[in-house]
Amino acid sequence: MQQGFRLLLSYAGSGSSMLAASASQLITFALLARYLGSEQFGLYAIITALTNVAVQLCGIGSSEALIRRSAQNPDDYPPLLGHTIILSVVSSVVLVIAGLIIMPMTVTIAPDPWVATRTSLLILISNIVLLKVVSIATSAYIAHSRFAVANAIEFGFAILRTITAVVACLVFSTSTVADWAFWHFGLHVVIAVVAMWSLTYLSKPKFVFAREEFMNGVFFSTQFLFKALRQNADLLVLNALAGAEIVGSYSVARRILESSYLAIEALNRLVYPGSAKAAKVGMVALLNRTRQVLLASLAVSTASALAIFVLAPLLPWLFGDDYPSLITFTRVLCFVLIPMAIYASAMEALGAAGRQGTRAAIFNTANFFGAGLVALMTWQGGINGTFASYYIVEIAIAIANWAALVHYARQSVASRDVDAAGAVDADTGHKAKQENA
Repeated sequence: MQQGFRLLLSYAGSGSSMLAASASQLITFALLARYLGSEQFGLYAIITALTNVAVQLCGIGSSEALIRRSAQNPDDYPPLLGHTIILSVVSSVVLVIAGLIIMPMTVTIAPDPWVATRTSLLILISNIVLLKVVSIATSAYIAHSRFAVANAIEFGFAILRTITAVVACLVFSTSTVADWAFWHFGLHVVIAVVAMWSLTYLSKPKFVFAREEFMNGVFFSTQFLFKALRQNADLLVLNALAGAEIVGSYSVARRILESSYLAIEALNRLVYPGSAKAAKVGMVALLNRTRQVLLASLAVSTASALAIFVLAPLLPWLFGDDYPSLITFTRVLCFVLIPMAIYASAMEALGAAGRQGTRAAIFNTANFFGAGLVALMTWQGGINGTFASYYIVEIAIAIANWAALVHYARQSVASRDVDAAGAVDADTGHKAKQENA
């Protein structure tokens, strides 16, 4: 009972910080949509989409091993932190250089090449390098099950983000991506310095390359590439078929969905260290724990979906009257949170068990073929086809992940039964030899 109450308090803190981050993102999103204007805001949305993929690739998934291995054995923290820092530094340099090459081929930020390059560099460093520093700090404290500190870092980031957007837009009338880039960079510098300072209170890193965890990290990080592929397929086809308002309303509705998913993510990151410990005991113990997590995930996702459905009519007040389809689109998409919560609990359990290959195979395959399905159904059915394909893909991912988790648990039981039978046979044979002697 006491443990459950502590877990509830931890989730309240974690959920509050994630909710603050979600609200902050939504307020920043709305302010920039109003003050940058449709052209500049569309440009910023594309840049953000590109850098969001890059930051997930930064570090090559090493933070997952940092949390999982440190939860199982605290002595693994220093080398795993060093491993994470090494991969983050190397990959961030590559990603920033690649971004400087790719971004001019994708979008035109400004007519002046110097302004365009400067803006690209500021946003790339902010969204990849500095944001990764913050991510490493929160992962380090989660690895130690010190959720209050991790929550404080994210809550502070959320508040500072909102204040920066308000000052930049309302006080200084920022109206271009080039101008916003300076505010964006300054915000990330401040929070990155705080994050690095917070790491000094934990054990110092031991700079080694954990070769045994590298492929797990690769499997973990590739999932975001394939997810981005699917999430961009619908926008590309809709952009060719529908008007700007449909594309804009759908983009905002999907952003609201992604922000709402943070409530589920808060629960998952809270239980992940405990799941890693359960996995060390065995897959059956992990499956039993994940079933309990599933019930909590369903409760959180259902409550979030219903809240979005009820509050959707307030969105035009926040985003303006340029998105008349936003209420309908948001209400249709909001219940996707439920299958997302179902598959997230199983995916996190597979990750905690070190089954990143299986997790990546399921998620990447579903998103790869899902991208084709989304494009086809959108082409044939317009926005209604997009909605239907979204539900189909998420439900398929949920079924596949839970099937894999149950399979590994049954495999574990069968293997244990075989070992037990072998031990009995060996003991019987030994007794028979003694009797004959």
